[in-house]
Amino acid sequence: MSAFTYKSQSSTADRNQQANPVREGEISHADDPSASGNLDKIRDILFGEQAREHDRRFAQLEQHLLREATDLRNDLKRRFESLEVYIKKEVDDLTSRLTKEQELRGESVTKLTRDLTQLGMTLEEKARQLEREASQAQSHVLQQLTDRTSELAADVRARHTEATSALDRAVRDLRAEKTDRATLAAILLEASQRLTNDDANAVHS
Repeated sequence: MSAFTYKSQSSTADRNQQANPVREGEISHADDPSASGNLDKIRDILFGEQAREHDRRFAQLEQHLLREATDLRNDLKRRFESLEVYIKKEVDDLTSRLTKEQELRGESVTKLTRDLTQLGMTLEEKARQLEREASQAQSHVLQQLTDRTSELAADVRARHTEATSALDRAVRDLRAEKTDRATLAAILLEASQRLTNDDANAVHS
């Protein structure tokens, strides 16, 4: 019997004693063993069935509470297991996505590195080609400039030679013309003197 049942029985017994006081002479002194045994019998007769009913109800309530606690514990266990499975699945999915994304990023970085390397090689080859073309163009321009300079120098020399020849011819012509004029003047002077002498001789004659 539980403490709650005993307290309930004691309270009920007190109320019944107050409601039905025992007459004098019915209950002997407390030290009397027969009186104590009679009191227990009376108490069992009056409250035994009720106490057993309370015990049965409390036992049922206790079993019900135990079942509820067990069900609750099992339900919480199932819920925690389900939550654990869900969290584990989410973590696995997240880990898988992160791993896949990391792999994709790694492949992208590798491809980008490869493309940049290829681009660098292409640019380097293009720079070398442009340098060769620039060197060839420079050589061609220098050759053309040299050829043109040589042509101009030859033309200048030819024109200089031609101008010198023309100048020499002109000088020679001038000199020849001057000589002819001097000869003509001497002839004319001699003829004039002869005419003068002939006129003078004619007059004296």
